[in-house]
Amino acid sequence: MRRPTRRWFGAAVGAPALGLGPRVLAVADGAAGISLDAIRARHRIPGMVAAVVERGGVGGVLAAGVRRQGGDAAFSVDDRIHLGSCTKAFTATLAALLVADGRIAWGATVGSALAAEPVISRGWRDVTLEDLLRHRGGAHETAPPAAWRAAWSCARPPHECRAAFVRRLLADDPPGRRGEHRYSNQGYAIAGRMLETVADRPYEALLTERLLVPLGITSAGFGPPSATQPDAPVGHDGTGAPDDIDNPAAIAPAGTLHMTVADWARFLAVHLGGPLPESLAGLGALLADLQRPAPTPPGEALGWVTARRPWGGRVLNHAGSNTRWYCVAWLAPERGFGVVSAANQGGAAATKGCDDACAALIAARRG
Repeated sequence: MRRPTRRWFGAAVGAPALGLGPRVLAVADGAAGISLDAIRARHRIPGMVAAVVERGGVGGVLAAGVRRQGGDAAFSVDDRIHLGSCTKAFTATLAALLVADGRIAWGATVGSALAAEPVISRGWRDVTLEDLLRHRGGAHETAPPAAWRAAWSCARPPHECRAAFVRRLLADDPPGRRGEHRYSNQGYAIAGRMLETVADRPYEALLTERLLVPLGITSAGFGPPSATQPDAPVGHDGTGAPDDIDNPAAIAPAGTLHMTVADWARFLAVHLGGPLPESLAGLGALLADLQRPAPTPPGEALGWVTARRPWGGRVLNHAGSNTRWYCVAWLAPERGFGVVSAANQGGAAATKGCDDACAALIAARRG
């Protein structure tokens, strides 16, 4: 199964707030029609998790391997995993909530939302929130070296680091042309800065309060999973060496979120058309906006890549990696299900292993 994304470096479960069922239970390896441990071993990945997602949450979860290469602690279905660029769908969904609240519009411009910035280069002023969420704002594919070094060294609160990072980006014209697709973490950092500015709340707090808490997501955090779960699985580089680093907090809206698979499924269920709590009721009318493909290639949605697949019809897809973790999600809203997989390793082996796990779960469901 080929993934159309561009990569950045059984019991049912549901949110308690929605009354959708009990805590997630593991499915024995092989019981779901696949052996995740065999896939993990074939690709020499320390640990993996994979799950089927339905409109009510997780339909079954498999875990295999260990939390750390050379260790004995088993990778658990309750462990937190790093979502990398799969964070982008959360950021786009948060934007939809603020649109529903009347705090911002899809057409809000960088110049209007960040009007208090001392310098905004002319090329940025008319770039819209939707442009940025579609990777069509002309933003940098790779952060300027000086801005990136400053983001890494920033020891202030995350929103202050993000403000400084975005300020550096906006001082010069965007390197790309507005309307041209250029996948960009930097564009999502700018979009996140717009959201936290209009709401007068740091992005991390805003996402938690406005989206995660209403969905009953309690395991979420930013940075490596060990930041909130001391004995969590650690990341590994492409060679399998343990290395628990993450990207700087300045680009959190692009990809530093972590949580359990069950909690990730609570969010993904929303995009499958699952029930919404009253505080998120306005989101229902905006799901079509979030999932609508652009009219020109590559046909991306907001926080998602779109495609058509025989097993799912119109599908949503995204992958994420901080180069030490890898994850991927495939959702088929027309069929009401999806599959996800994650590995505590980056690189080509983890990519192939997670794709194999998702393909096997889809095949098992179809067969």
